[in-house]
Amino acid sequence: MRVLCRSQHLHHHKAIVAFTYGLEKSSKVEIDYFDHDNLPTGKYDFAICWGARAMKELKAYTKTKNCLVFENAYLNNVQSPQKEWVSLGWNGLNGRADFCNKNSPDDRWKKHFNDGRLKEYTDGDYILIPLQIQGDQSLKYIDWGVNYQTMCESIRKHTDLPIVIRDHPTRPNTQPKIEGVKNVKYDDFKLPIQTAISGAKCVVTINSNAGVDAALAGKPVISLDQGSMVWNISVHDFKSINSPKFIDRTQWCNDIAYAQWHPSELESGKAWDHLKSKLKL
Repeated sequence: MRVLCRSQHLHHHKAIVAFTYGLEKSSKVEIDYFDHDNLPTGKYDFAICWGARAMKELKAYTKTKNCLVFENAYLNNVQSPQKEWVSLGWNGLNGRADFCNKNSPDDRWKKHFNDGRLKEYTDGDYILIPLQIQGDQSLKYIDWGVNYQTMCESIRKHTDLPIVIRDHPTRPNTQPKIEGVKNVKYDDFKLPIQTAISGAKCVVTINSNAGVDAALAGKPVISLDQGSMVWNISVHDFKSINSPKFIDRTQWCNDIAYAQWHPSELESGKAWDHLKSKLKL
């Protein structure tokens, strides 16, 4: 088996090297790294990279069908180079990836994440919209004219509740300001997102990981793109926004627990043992 890897930043490289260490424990494999100055040649069984942009480049270069994509984790998500947990799925980003996790058992959820973070439903006083970074890869899959201005205008047709906008904490001010919609205000994005979520009646997102935070916090979610990690436990329009649906999260918890892995599981080969079913090895 031959594999081509690409990593650009230190935290990318650490995660991918840990995974290849585990891969070598259970499979006879030749591992190459993509280098623009010394391009590898030949046939590869699959590629490994961080992020959807690199996936597209590696697939185009290698002509391989399958690419294993690393990204930020959905649970225990740390937005810094000190991140440990990573998501790991085939051929896509977020809800478009194949994590080999459909109808997963509850063992990983119980072992790693069943620590009280899953809250019961609570009501709130406003509609929360966490903004995503303009130009982010997760938004590039969307081929229809969604934007936050039209979202707020559509929401206002169905409810008079206040709309609270929360800018992205790592890259604020990339989205245009909402104009001409009544009762819209901007939250302090420097505060923990859990604070904003706690007072919301529901959370509206395109495909942001804030949807995961909201679902865990006991808030109904309206998601507008199937790439959302909460697509299956959310509604997708604003018709019921005044009395939003809250969908059972039990199987979702089990499945999302199998969408991410700790460095120790990358190194041990546990992550590969789970994901290799995609290749029918």
